[in-house]
Amino acid sequence: MSQEEYKKGILDRFADNLVEGIGSFISLFKKDWKRKNRSKMEEWKLMLYALNRSPPGLIGLVLIGMFIFLGIFGPTLAPWSYRYFPALENMSTYLAPPGSHAYLPFSNKTISYPLGADNYGRDLLSLILYGARTSFVISIIVIVLGVPLGIILGLIAGYYGGKIDELIMRITDMFLAFPALILAIAFSAVLPERLQSFISSHKVFESLFLKIFALKPQEAGNLGKLLAVILAMVIVWWPAYARITRGSTLTEREKLYVEAARAIGLSSRTIMFKHILPNIIGPILVYITLDFGGVILMEAGLSFLGLGATPPIADWGRIVYDGSQYFPEKWWLVTFSGFMILLVALGWNLLGDTLRDILDPKMRRSIEFKVKKQKQMEEKEGGENA
Repeated sequence: MSQEEYKKGILDRFADNLVEGIGSFISLFKKDWKRKNRSKMEEWKLMLYALNRSPPGLIGLVLIGMFIFLGIFGPTLAPWSYRYFPALENMSTYLAPPGSHAYLPFSNKTISYPLGADNYGRDLLSLILYGARTSFVISIIVIVLGVPLGIILGLIAGYYGGKIDELIMRITDMFLAFPALILAIAFSAVLPERLQSFISSHKVFESLFLKIFALKPQEAGNLGKLLAVILAMVIVWWPAYARITRGSTLTEREKLYVEAARAIGLSSRTIMFKHILPNIIGPILVYITLDFGGVILMEAGLSFLGLGATPPIADWGRIVYDGSQYFPEKWWLVTFSGFMILLVALGWNLLGDTLRDILDPKMRRSIEFKVKKQKQMEEKEGGENA
């Protein structure tokens, strides 16, 4: 279906400009890429057209866009620092309800609590904004480290087969035999001291992690627990991708294009990463999108259990844990933080379900047919009215 058959809206025109901009950017590094890959760019436009016509997908995209925005700019937007404890100046700020105000005599300031305060008198809105950075960074690091590891091992196992396949898959089975949360708890409990020792002896890494998590230097001693959760989740996250990639690779390696690539003398590395991987990446991308929500839920769960981020570091799971001690009388700590976790997880799942339909050619063509049929009906009605 050609793109002219669409009745384009604002989002469709934005999609056209976005794809053309990406093509122009790539052409800066690969000469004439835009002209040579025009058909690929048209396919990208069709995918975005289908996304524009999926309300759940657009809702998910908006929620994820908000989460990414808060993850990047949340600490900058926070009205108060997470290390500012108003309860030391005015005890009325202790678990202050939403909408309340309090005067701080030592600072000569008035603090407002649109979402309430915690047991240190800290502004809950500021804590949620700082917590967005924590969840955002952890989810990015876990996916960036865990997913490629699983994909590489799955490609190697599926392509070579034999003893290599057996070795990688038996190791994968060992990890999959344990519930992911239990395994993550075990690693999170034993790794902090070792990681803290490493971080303390390498000030470059210490400064780097303090910066990306938007933490004060006083939190340097708490980085070990935070990084332990990340490493634990990376360790338990790769096996699923290894198995998915291996299964798809077993099917692809028997196809004619792979045989042709071998016949002309291409290396195994080239065949795996430039021929097989692009053809199996669709289901993997969908799984990655769904897993972002899973990472945030598991990270919040570990923090709720007392692992990972420790006070005064702001983390959504830890805020829920602290608030659970005062629930239901002081409901706002659990409610607002839990609602943020719900929205982000829901957004990733809605986007993942939509991507599954868009990346499936049959489902995408069905969406395109509905759009074409709707446009034809509108044109018919317009002709009759004329």
